[in-house]
Amino acid sequence: MLKPDDALDSENVDNGQPVGRLSTAHTREIGEELRRIRQCCGIKGTAICREVGWSPAKLSKLESGDRGAGEADVATLLGFYRVAKDTRNRILGMVTEPDLGYFMRMHDDSPDDVLCARMHEARARTITGYEPLLVPSLLQSKAYAEALFGHVIGGQEQLVARLGSRVDRQAVLERESPPESEFYVHEAALSLVVGDTAVMHDQCMRLGFMARRPRLSLRVVPMSTGHAALRHSVTLLTFAEPLRPLACGETDTATVFFDEDTAIAAVRRKFTALDVLALSHERSEALVLHWAGVHDVAGTR
Repeated sequence: MLKPDDALDSENVDNGQPVGRLSTAHTREIGEELRRIRQCCGIKGTAICREVGWSPAKLSKLESGDRGAGEADVATLLGFYRVAKDTRNRILGMVTEPDLGYFMRMHDDSPDDVLCARMHEARARTITGYEPLLVPSLLQSKAYAEALFGHVIGGQEQLVARLGSRVDRQAVLERESPPESEFYVHEAALSLVVGDTAVMHDQCMRLGFMARRPRLSLRVVPMSTGHAALRHSVTLLTFAEPLRPLACGETDTATVFFDEDTAIAAVRRKFTALDVLALSHERSEALVLHWAGVHDVAGTR
């Protein structure tokens, strides 16, 4: 007869193969998908454990990403939850893809509903980001975001939904104890007119206001500076130990995530270069307010 500790160790085997305990962004994403589905079904964890013959510890580790997700286990849960075929295929596809330290998630014009991004931003202790041509998503005003989403096919209803997702995502910076955040923004993003000059004036004023928050640093890279590190946007998230850092980069149709050591080291080198290139926090705030004035004057002509 197994002792309690032995019973827990036996759960670390899936179809005769050991299941790793190391939590990665990939396993945490799968676990969060399963947890949300269970909650949407209104099923308590103890109930599903009784039905499938699992211990609560096994389900807890699977949903938290602390236990590798075996295809058979996930298929069992999805079958019990009676999920739609497309959802089942999508999640099983995530389970069977190799966990190589990087993966891609497709999205439409807005990445705000990508679960992996939102769940890790909410869990992050620090957020460091760089944008070359746009104001970072977490710092955008509603009017600025609306101007970006204005071309969305689907009409007003879809536009409202996307704006809601953007605001929900930004809530991570509105918490009582938000993550320590540092945002590098190229000056080009301040000069480009998104929407109209009134939108840009208000957006720059918002940046100036947010730059005064105690746990947020805004760094502007001046247009007079050139460097290879300025080419691509990226965000680096760090977490409490023992979770590894996670970086992500957006394209028009997908977000790429990577927590592989070599890639993380490259991102850290990029931010080291940006730290040298960017203006100080105080000079950055002054430049943001300068551009607010430029757009204000342009709007009166």
